Amino acid sequence: MSSRLHEITRRRRLLVARASEQRGAFALQAGALRQSFAFADLAWRGYRLLRATPLMGILVAAGLVVVGPGRLLRLGYRSGLLVVGLLRLMRMFRALR
Repeated sequence: MSSRLHEITRRRRLLVARASEQRGAFALQAGALRQSFAFADLAWRGYRLLRATPLMGILVAAGLVVVGPGRLLRLGYRSGLLVVGLLRLMRMFRALR
């Protein structure tokens, strides 16, 4: 009976070690996805803002006519990254208070 108990204990340790490795691998993959989801969330918030305020829609339409869609998308992406960075800095400063 003790050999069976020893075998069960050994298998449990192996399973716990394997689960720990899988959690680490999953955390790495989730970190990469978090960045993609952050951009998608920013785009969704921008879309909701455009729908909520007609003036913003008019400004975007005028920007499409004047600048063109490619340049406007690049500008929007860069400014979106800037906004995300500024929001992170604001959170850090709030946490220091």
